[in-house]
Amino acid sequence: MLVRTGIAAALLVMTSCGGAPPPTLEGRSGLLSRSAVAQKCEQAAEGHDRPFVVEWDATDLASFEAKAARDTVLVRYQGCDLKVLYGCSDPAAPGRLGAYGTPHFTSGTVQGFDVENEGELYAKLPLGAAELSGRVAAGESLHLEYFVSGVATSSRDAIFRDDVTSYPGCEGATHWVWAYNLGAFVLSSAQKSSAEASAGIGSIGGGGKRASAERSVGNGGDLKSCTTQDQRACRVPIRLALRPISGGKNPLGNTVQASSAPAPSPAASDADAAGPAADGSPRPRSRNASADEALADARRKQEAGDGAACVGSATRAMGLDPRLNDDFAFKTLRATCLMRSGKCNDGVRDYRAALAAADFKREKVDRQLDRETREVANRTCPSATAKNDVDFIERAYVEVRAADKARDGATCKALAQKTYDTSKRMRAEGSPKGDVGAQMDWERAYSSSSNVLLRAASCVAKGTRKCAEGLAVYRMQYTAVPTPMSGWEKAAEDGWARTVAAEKIDCK
Repeated sequence: MLVRTGIAAALLVMTSCGGAPPPTLEGRSGLLSRSAVAQKCEQAAEGHDRPFVVEWDATDLASFEAKAARDTVLVRYQGCDLKVLYGCSDPAAPGRLGAYGTPHFTSGTVQGFDVENEGELYAKLPLGAAELSGRVAAGESLHLEYFVSGVATSSRDAIFRDDVTSYPGCEGATHWVWAYNLGAFVLSSAQKSSAEASAGIGSIGGGGKRASAERSVGNGGDLKSCTTQDQRACRVPIRLALRPISGGKNPLGNTVQASSAPAPSPAASDADAAGPAADGSPRPRSRNASADEALADARRKQEAGDGAACVGSATRAMGLDPRLNDDFAFKTLRATCLMRSGKCNDGVRDYRAALAAADFKREKVDRQLDRETREVANRTCPSATAKNDVDFIERAYVEVRAADKARDGATCKALAQKTYDTSKRMRAEGSPKGDVGAQMDWERAYSSSSNVLLRAASCVAKGTRKCAEGLAVYRMQYTAVPTPMSGWEKAAEDGWARTVAAEKIDCK
């Protein structure tokens, strides 16, 4: 018996095949004669090679996934009967008949449809007809919601009869699962009013009133998880893409026929051979001469700290070669330049989207993407664009170091005053409650405020060549707290004197 998770799967097959019905299991309901069921199933399965699996329980699902993790899955598919042949493989050589690679995850949306009568049931959910026909005949309507999150594809392009004849477990095999879709679904039922039942309303969007009291019939995965990055609970097999076993012998012998790999991108050239950029980030892939020139200019502008000019050059490169839209290195380059130019919200959005797209295995959760993006933003975005005190302190430290290097005393003095005010506010309000991660961020930022003030003090003294102005900033470390420690004035003067001597600051 296939799993209830399959119910969703079956539903899905129907929609994308324009009504071509999938197979169903042998009838368990006495509402239809065996011959009538066989005829309906035969019609439903005719020419249908992409059935939804709709009756799998947790055990069947686990068995299928375990099998698919080692070998290509073969099945016996006749009429309404779909049976997975778990013993069809070479026990001494897993993957001899092919194997599935890492699932390719895609974007998607929640979709759905209704089943109002037996005709629609066999047309849309044939694998669930035996179990569900009683509900429909009793006047219930069915509603399926589903989400397709990705697909796993076999390494083979074809399997021949000669490939499987030597394995006893493959006896009766007619098809093999070339690919299967992953996702989540919810199947519910509702009792129709007598008027609705007699009208025989059509599928979703057809104009009839849906009954209000719905009951769950089955579900697989969690639809809410489908909206997250990792989609850990949105990976239930819901639909199979079948291919018939080819007759005769394998022209290549009993070996795996690898699917054609995509051709290397024309981008992989000198820029890739040169390795990462000086800051460790990957270089955008080379495209054509004009795009290369624009990319090189964008990189120079980025390293010079000119975010606006970098965005301009990167945008020009993208216009010259639209394929850059799919290049992770380019997308992150342009996103960081947007951040540096002051368009932090746009840069954060684009950078996170690039990270999410690169995580094709969906191994990261949303908070990891948020954390990585936030770290980059706090190294790149102007402090003036910070939306909270923690981010401001971290960005201010980056800026004060750059200003110190440039001997820009005025910028350091302004940053010091803002950091001082922020530190006092943080101290007065205290660390956030409940969220351990937020508390750790707060503690780190609050401690870093002293580093900002210390570096700013040196910068001010170097820029103005006035020791007193540097001391005034240095003293802020002590007065940011409500009650400075006893003798803080002397401690500040002594600490400042040591700083001037250690850094050899030329000030009077």
